[in-house]
Amino acid sequence: MLGGAGDLARTLRQAGFADPAAAVANLEALTPTPRDAELLAPAFPRLLAELAAAPDPDMALNNLERYAAVVDRAVLFGTLAEHPGAAALLARVGGASQFLADVLRRRPNTLAWLLEPRTMRAWLAEEFAADAAQAVRPFTTREARMNALRRFKYRQILRIGARDLLGDADLAVTTEELSRLADACLAQATADALGDARPRFGAPLDAAGRETGLAVIGMGKLGGEELNYSSDVDLMFVYGAEGETAGGPEGRLENGEYFARVCRDVVAMIEEVTEEGYAFRVDLRLRPEGRMGPVAMSLDAYGAYHRERAELWERQALLKARAVAGDQDVGARFMDWAGRTVYRAGVDERVLPAIHGMKREIDRALRGRHAEASARNVKLGRGGIREVEFLVQALQLLYGGDDPWLRERNSLKALFRLTERGYLAPDLGRRLSHALVHLRTVEHRLQILHEFQTHTLPDDPSELGRLARRLAIDAPPRVAARRFTAEHRAVTRDVHRAFREFFGERPAAAPARPRLPSRMALAATGFADPERALQNLRMIVEGRPLVPYPGALRAALARLPPVLLDACWKSPDPDEALNQFERFLAAAGPRAGYVELLAARPELLAGLVRVCAGGDLLAQLLVAQPELLVSLADPAVLEGRRTRADFRAALAPVFAAGLGAAEQRDLLRRIKQAQELTVVWRYLLGVTDVDRYSREMTALAEATLAAGWLMALGAQVERHGVPRDARGRFVPAVIVGLGKLGGRELTTGSDLDLFVTFGRADADTADGQTEGPERVDAHTFYSGAVERLASALGDITPAGIAFAVDLRLRPGSKGSGFAAGVDALERYYEEHGDLWERQSLTRARLLLGDRALARRVRATLRRLVYRAPLPAGALKEIRDVRRRMEVELGKETRGRWHVKLGRGGLVDVEFLAQALQLVHGATHPEVRTASTTAALAALGRIAALPAADALAARYRFLRRVSTALRLLGARPTDTLELAGPMPARVAAALGLSSRDALLAAYREATDAVRAAYSEVFA
Repeated sequence: MLGGAGDLARTLRQAGFADPAAAVANLEALTPTPRDAELLAPAFPRLLAELAAAPDPDMALNNLERYAAVVDRAVLFGTLAEHPGAAALLARVGGASQFLADVLRRRPNTLAWLLEPRTMRAWLAEEFAADAAQAVRPFTTREARMNALRRFKYRQILRIGARDLLGDADLAVTTEELSRLADACLAQATADALGDARPRFGAPLDAAGRETGLAVIGMGKLGGEELNYSSDVDLMFVYGAEGETAGGPEGRLENGEYFARVCRDVVAMIEEVTEEGYAFRVDLRLRPEGRMGPVAMSLDAYGAYHRERAELWERQALLKARAVAGDQDVGARFMDWAGRTVYRAGVDERVLPAIHGMKREIDRALRGRHAEASARNVKLGRGGIREVEFLVQALQLLYGGDDPWLRERNSLKALFRLTERGYLAPDLGRRLSHALVHLRTVEHRLQILHEFQTHTLPDDPSELGRLARRLAIDAPPRVAARRFTAEHRAVTRDVHRAFREFFGERPAAAPARPRLPSRMALAATGFADPERALQNLRMIVEGRPLVPYPGALRAALARLPPVLLDACWKSPDPDEALNQFERFLAAAGPRAGYVELLAARPELLAGLVRVCAGGDLLAQLLVAQPELLVSLADPAVLEGRRTRADFRAALAPVFAAGLGAAEQRDLLRRIKQAQELTVVWRYLLGVTDVDRYSREMTALAEATLAAGWLMALGAQVERHGVPRDARGRFVPAVIVGLGKLGGRELTTGSDLDLFVTFGRADADTADGQTEGPERVDAHTFYSGAVERLASALGDITPAGIAFAVDLRLRPGSKGSGFAAGVDALERYYEEHGDLWERQSLTRARLLLGDRALARRVRATLRRLVYRAPLPAGALKEIRDVRRRMEVELGKETRGRWHVKLGRGGLVDVEFLAQALQLVHGATHPEVRTASTTAALAALGRIAALPAADALAARYRFLRRVSTALRLLGARPTDTLELAGPMPARVAAALGLSSRDALLAAYREATDAVRAAYSEVFA
């Protein structure tokens, strides 16, 4: 293939092989006959390049040779030549993980499955469960089912590891999939164990004779969906109530003994080593009383234990608890109890010293064992994972009782929420998030090599270099080792500094407090909760409990209260304004310049306070990026209109030279959030009305979508090349927006409903193939691009998310990929499209892509929607769908209204408009518009809808209510809870005099909307 052995050895040495002579021997063993060498020759250049790029080229080649020895070489070499991804997959897996390479060699047919596009994607929890059930279904004996479960586990872990090593899945996706894999194994084992016990002893019953069940609770990394490749699964078992079984051939058992037997059986099914290996190691030491405690306990027993004997660390451990298998009702009841047990109102000052004491014990144990190795321990060592986790959990225990948004099991997501809410300064939150991703990735790359449960960095420079290359540092091993060491030291230094500062000793003497208004004075001037207001004022001038402000900032803040209180008294909601303003200052950290700016600019302070009174969502944006206050101080922000061109210009820095993919994603999110802040700022200050606000939000979404699509296409082209048809012409694509995106009616928290179609405007077929190193067809190329787009915009990173992308309205079945050829799109809607899909297309709008193709798609969609009158019974079918939505999704009660899905809500107006568009669109082209308000106006002009203007006014009112709910809540919602403070807050946001005034206006609007809806659908 490359001349003689000497030439080949030189080539291999230049390619980065550490032992060229052994590599030559591997290649000779790989092609033992001239025919084999001839078959491999077409694929060899690409194969050699992939092997050289592997973290350990020598190991990659050796594993390839061992794999070839157990398969048909002709088939393997043909696959390497013809499949664009085969060489990369074998080289990356074989060069980074001996464990996964051995799995593949023992199950060689798995390669074909791995090379299918549908395999190499993120799997949903229900898909894991279905795959596990299918794996064990053919077998009836315990031993055979255990072996089948292990084959399922290793096949899936090979898929997950391959995606990880190929860069197709980030840390969050990988750990989530590993956790879902464990969930599926536990669910199957639990079902089998219960299925074996019940016929023998009868159903377990409580004291009242009702059947009770067993729930499996995942703790630690399993609970947080953060499993490694070699993690134990920490479990607790809980059953619903004491009692005894109904009896069977082997008699009756007390429920405690019955479920203990079942649980021991579950553990055995999971961790026993069979000829196929083991599924997972199980650790039950987190249960009450540890090794000495019962394997399973009732809900009441857990409650009694935690009331009487539990220590703080056991409460801390419940932060991660998650019901992973078994009885859903019992699991939900356990989680409800755990939430009440973990999160308590007020600040518990025992938390910090207790957690710090735990860390000291860990440090002491490490020093006592292997001091040198402990310094290299990425989990327990100084600046390691445990320090990040302890810091996060301390903040959650301190503040999660009063702030439910902090109740998050996953450490990375919890860091994001703590930063978002202002408990961590934005820069520190970003650095800790980066550190956690780095440390967990290092931990993964340590464990993926041999599936050993190790957390210690190698001390051998060559091994450290290979680890660095497994971490995608593209350099020779010794250079890679130096780069990794420098980055790792910086990360651990950052983490330990934050840990030390947070848990360090506090000065005993507190500075003198400034004079603050009394509770009576605060109550007299409009504060509904003067006690909370006084607490907020104290935190504003002194800092949060246990996290005080430095002296210079405290002095600046002491001058602020009079001006601040004046602004709060004039705001729609003084309590909320002061609460959110305190969060903003906490997030701003020790930057006195912001305070000086606010004190010097009363109008800016008044605007900021009014925005803070507007609720959680906008405050979260300011908390995430306090530096945006300076940009909001620019009067130009409130002038003119914000267009898609403006937002595209603002997003241009995302494509600055030198930025990596992760940096691009984070920058995209930060710029999008900054621009969203200005859009909402303009709305809350009355510069825009709800229609203009939605159009500006939609323009921002379209600009963000364009940036995300460019990033997705760039990554696809780099890997696969450009898709072209048989004549060499480019095969383009377009993005079609649906729902609120199509109708230009987006609001804060909206998803982006869309689909992608590809093809040429002048061709009957969308067939094509890429021209790059890994060739795929056009369908695979654009499906991958859509998947990358959804990830680029919707994945949670340290900077949050940009927009969630919803692809459920795309044409075709769920298994047909994420993009459709234009010919397939036409065929699908012609032959298989349902009425609801035709209805959804009334809101279709071409957003971006090839203009010629867009014209064809637009014409096609209009023809599909409007060419034929509605069939008989269509209005009844639309009405039935709406009724189901109202009952099953709206779920209104006397004390809970749903602005979107409830009676007379937004969807009533939208369904009414869409039904009339379908009825009249064929003969009146002017009603063919994606905007609901524009459709209402057009229907009014053709006399198809009496009182269209009045209906549009009520629709705008409901949209204002929905927008207020989304801005005021911690999470975007369309639900109005009548019993809480939200109606009064919404009333203030809409400028209404009282809660009762809002409820009266809302009921008048929804009654009128439902009357109009009923008239159309009579």
